[in-house]
Amino acid sequence: MRLRETSAQDPQSRLCAAGAGALSDAELVGALLGKSQTADRLLSRFGGLEHLARAALPDLVSIPGVGPAAASRLRAAVEFSVRLSRRRAAAVKLDDASRIADLLGPELRQLQQETARVVLLDAKLHLIAVEEVSRGLLDQALIHSREVFAPAISRRAYAVVLAHNHPSGCPQPSEADIRITRALKESSKVLDIPLLDHVIIGMPSPAFPEGWFSFKAAGYV
Repeated sequence: MRLRETSAQDPQSRLCAAGAGALSDAELVGALLGKSQTADRLLSRFGGLEHLARAALPDLVSIPGVGPAAASRLRAAVEFSVRLSRRRAAAVKLDDASRIADLLGPELRQLQQETARVVLLDAKLHLIAVEEVSRGLLDQALIHSREVFAPAISRRAYAVVLAHNHPSGCPQPSEADIRITRALKESSKVLDIPLLDHVIIGMPSPAFPEGWFSFKAAGYV
């Protein structure tokens, strides 16, 4: 049987013939699993590629046709993407919300719990480190100035960016998010450590096509 005829049924053959960029989401997952029907079942069950990336190993294994080995390959592929994105973003000047989203988005979008990270920057706005400063309930994170700025002081950071995720997928800021940002802005003035931005990471949508919200762009910072 010719490759052209088998590629429609075999995503791995289609990847070899056309390249990974030509594959649909289902074909890409199928190439990892080696099973097209299982890929369709997974995407249907979790509601798309972004939500599939957030699925834990036990949830993946619960799907018929997905064993521990296949689930491990999927989780490894997601982690590969997270680490690659982080290293690419860390090599550039982090002076824009889109670059902060590139740095942290692949990881934060997977989390089921609201989590806050502080991005520590040097005088050239290059990355020093990223530290978790709060992990809340599913839809709430308590962020205090001392937790945000303590790592900046200890690591002698020039400036910081706060980022946190909304597990709901909508990056629209809450009233609590706005209050926290204003309080952190005042603390940054006292400590003389600029708060360059506060970025909320969510999922792309018609209202937020890039999948994130920038307090700086909105005029809060």
